[in-house]
Amino acid sequence: MGQSYKKGDILTLSVDALAFGGYGVARDNDFVWFVEKGIPGQKVEARITSVKKNYGKSYVTEVISKSPYQVEPKCAMFGICGGCQLQHLDYNKQTEEKGRQVKELIERIGKFNNVDIKECIPAKVVYGYRNKMEFSFSSRPWITHGSESEIPDFALGLHAPRRFDKIIDLENCPLMSDTANTVFLSMKNEVINSGLAPYDAVTHKGFWRNLVIRQGFNTDELMINIVTTSQDLENNKNTVTQIFDKIALQQSKITTLIHSINDGVADIATGNIKKIYKGSGKITEKINNRIFEISPNSFFQTNTMQTEMLFDVIKKLAGLSGSQTVYDLYCGTGAIGICLADTANQVLGIEIVRDAVENGARNVELNNLDNVYFVLADMKEAMSDIYKVVDKYGMADVVILDPPRGGTHPKSVKGLLNLLPEKIVYVSCNPAILARDIEILCKDHYDLKVVQPVDMFPHTKHIEVVALFQKK
Repeated sequence: MGQSYKKGDILTLSVDALAFGGYGVARDNDFVWFVEKGIPGQKVEARITSVKKNYGKSYVTEVISKSPYQVEPKCAMFGICGGCQLQHLDYNKQTEEKGRQVKELIERIGKFNNVDIKECIPAKVVYGYRNKMEFSFSSRPWITHGSESEIPDFALGLHAPRRFDKIIDLENCPLMSDTANTVFLSMKNEVINSGLAPYDAVTHKGFWRNLVIRQGFNTDELMINIVTTSQDLENNKNTVTQIFDKIALQQSKITTLIHSINDGVADIATGNIKKIYKGSGKITEKINNRIFEISPNSFFQTNTMQTEMLFDVIKKLAGLSGSQTVYDLYCGTGAIGICLADTANQVLGIEIVRDAVENGARNVELNNLDNVYFVLADMKEAMSDIYKVVDKYGMADVVILDPPRGGTHPKSVKGLLNLLPEKIVYVSCNPAILARDIEILCKDHYDLKVVQPVDMFPHTKHIEVVALFQKK
């Protein structure tokens, strides 16, 4: 069917749904099209980018008729910046579509048709919710208008979609709080006035690399981490000091200021701490009355308010009574386990990243807990030799499984089946991988009881899912 279509052709399509990944779904002569930037209810002209045997991809070139769910995006850079994909879709419709996607994936990939799939839990706050943002400096801005002669040599913002070398220059980001946006603009102006060159991802020359802003929503703490190269550092470090001195005076809400160094080729907004100019170099955040210390390079859930909701769902599905041993797999800094500790006999976190385990141990101390422990191990190796863990900590009654986006390793799933806990609470940021694992877990040993989608990131394509498995 797809042979009659060619790359570059223009189609007229009616978008009727939203696919997992944020593409609109349309049909032409029963051939399925995934339409970039298309939303349900639109009639559009779309240019073909690829054609496969059973489906094709395209992107919107013109909206012929608007969707009844279409709204005005809050960000001036929406459609250019790739950070949000759905700002032009009514938020209630976003959560409805995300819930439908989860149901479809579980039925199609997991092959389960009679499961209690709950409605997606929406976020109470849909803008200004991110507690961390990473921005890149560049001498190569992404130009959306104007002539070549007007191209500036400075940008601070986010990467243009599918471009490692081009940065979209921003004045603000509506996913950050007003406080964070004010600090962002102040830092940007000070760096521009410094006269020092931003980093060039092609030539690897330049000083300014990244600006990272982290905020404790429940503690009112704010971290600024400026990441630079070490190029001409002896001359440039005085400029960093002067900028931080000005920012500290202008923005009283900043509790810690950090200068980090990154001379690597990869554009990652982390580095070795060169100097802490103000505060401890860390901030704290509270989740469900637990306190967590956050260092510049440590992972922490980026939506504080919705994380509280997510952890409440996990706690409810785990159904702990105080007597159980809980294994928290892929535990990171142990946030889930720490929030479950008051209803468990003991919690064991397993994690491969040493810094995360060290942060987790510190968080245990901060919360005066004596029943949370950590094992530093590769998950697939720990699960392959699970009886060594069991001999020391006992069998798991409940397992919390929260793998990275790439999902679980087959060895981890096999080890989990050897462990055979009474319950598995599976937390997934990739419902397609969850659907795959459902089939494996439920083949012989478990029943899938409940699936609860939670929208952690409004206006984006992402969706979090919590699933409860009960041993047969």
